[in-house]
Amino acid sequence: MGFSTSGATAIIFVGVLIAVGLAYPVVQTAHDNRMTAIDDRDDRMLDLRNADFALEEATYEAGDESGTLTVTATNTGSTTLSVPATDLLIDGQYTALSGDDTRVDGSVDRETWQPGEELSITVAADDHPDRIKLVTEHGLAITETEVDDVE
Repeated sequence: MGFSTSGATAIIFVGVLIAVGLAYPVVQTAHDNRMTAIDDRDDRMLDLRNADFALEEATYEAGDESGTLTVTATNTGSTTLSVPATDLLIDGQYTALSGDDTRVDGSVDRETWQPGEELSITVAADDHPDRIKLVTEHGLAITETEVDDVE
């Protein structure tokens, strides 16, 4: 075995060490990112399992030009829900909610809906709705087909 064979082997060995030295941090970072994503997914699933709410009532009060729909729901789960991430559909149509439309236990400026608290949404509605649907940030939804009239 001559010097050229030993030199070539040394060069290949050094090349392999450099390649492994460059690849290891990339693989480690990818593994860390994957583990973080799995932990985030597990946290979201735990929040979903612990989230629940009940639709207490839905009432419609007719007015001269347009009526008022009031939807009241209670957070019956053990997870805090986001008020801005809660959506209302009236007869299948998305209704954009502003901060003035929602109240948590009577307070207008709340953005979280704690367990045991009541969320009240009041919006203008042209006609008596046949169906309403309330959807929370975790994808939980309740559909109500009996909207009471307020005299």
